[in-house]
Amino acid sequence: IATMRPASRVGLLLSVLIALSRPASAGTLSYADFDSVLTRFVHDGAVDYGALARDRAALDRFLRATQEADPQAWPRNEQLAFWINVYNARVLDGVTRRPGLRSVLDVGKALGVPTLGFFRERLRSGGRDLTLNDIEHDIIRDGFREPRVHFVLNCASASCPPIPVRALQAATLDSTLDSAARSFLADRAKNPGLRRGSLELSSIFKWYRSDFEAADVPLLGFVGRYSAAARGLPRKTTIRFVPYDWSLNGHW
Repeated sequence: IATMRPASRVGLLLSVLIALSRPASAGTLSYADFDSVLTRFVHDGAVDYGALARDRAALDRFLRATQEADPQAWPRNEQLAFWINVYNARVLDGVTRRPGLRSVLDVGKALGVPTLGFFRERLRSGGRDLTLNDIEHDIIRDGFREPRVHFVLNCASASCPPIPVRALQAATLDSTLDSAARSFLADRAKNPGLRRGSLELSSIFKWYRSDFEAADVPLLGFVGRYSAAARGLPRKTTIRFVPYDWSLNGHW
């Protein structure tokens, strides 16, 4: 650059600045920082929130990179992977900014102000100011109609499906969602299975039952695709939903 004419140097500098100011595209957004967070601070489904709170650099870099990304023009799986990763990263961020938090349901409770709830905090993601509720319900659930997302979205609570050990990638998204569905349904602490003639499942299947059911596929049919314990059960099998444990899925 030192040997260039002044006008050429100015032109090159402007080109670089313009490139840096553009929203991240599916091809340029990297999940390396988020991968680093997951591999360093998540073990056996539990998050070391204390260690992450003391070393947030990679998490902060990833969140900054996603603030002005514009995924709307990306291919479908690129968009879905982006929003799932953003949701999970923002949950980690929300907990670590509240040292000592024992449950996400405690946020705002002492003040008696529901709008201050953990899932209602509005931050910048994907070029918009969004809450976690906006991302989960308006963008992911309503926008993609993919029930398996419930097995990779983590709400920082003990009964949640575990946070994925790696950032989701578009190329492997379908197999990742299938694997997460089988793994979650095989977890007997969260989905006890067949007991005394009833199928006991996580309350996730009660809250989002409409996501799992289709006109010709009842809830039992969906669960049977991913769980041997539910496969072949009579259509009239009673389904019971176990209480949800909202205590923090990690330690300080």
